Amino acid sequence: MRSLDIQVPFDVESLCRSIAEQRGRPLYLHSMPGVCGTDIPCGAWLATATADHVFHEESTSPLPQTHIILHELGHMLLGHRSALGASDAGIGAALFPNLSPDMVTSLMKRASYNTEDERSAEYLAGLIASRADLETRRISGREPVLQRLDDALSDT
Repeated sequence: MRSLDIQVPFDVESLCRSIAEQRGRPLYLHSMPGVCGTDIPCGAWLATATADHVFHEESTSPLPQTHIILHELGHMLLGHRSALGASDAGIGAALFPNLSPDMVTSLMKRASYNTEDERSAEYLAGLIASRADLETRRISGREPVLQRLDDALSDT
C-alpha cells in the first residue's frame, strides 16, 4: 500500500499509470460489453510477456467498474498467477477470440471468492478503495448527507 501513488482526488487511470511505471510494462484498461455472465467473469487480468490488460464489464456503473479494476490490480500487485488450465483456455477464447493462447502468461478472472488468491485480491482492492475514499473525504469536505448516500450506494 505504501508504494502505491493514490492521487487526490482518486483516479483509477492515474493509479494504473503509476503501477505500469513501477512494473516497467504497459498496463491497459479495457471495457467490454457482456463480460459478466454465469460462465464468464465480471473482470479479468490478462498478462502477456510484454504487457498487462485489465478487462471490466462495460455496462456497469463507475463505482463497480473501479472496484472490479482494483480487484484485478490486486491480483497483479500480489503476484498471483493462473495455472492456465482448460477452463481458462475456454474463457480466454470467449473473451479474446483473436488472441493466440501462446501469448498469454497468466489469466486471472473475477468470478467468485472461493480461493485465497481471490479473497486477498478483494481485500487489497478494498484497502485501496478505502484509502482513496478517506483521502477524498478529508480533502474535498463533502457534505455528510451526500457522503452517507455515496457510502450506501457504493459497491466498494
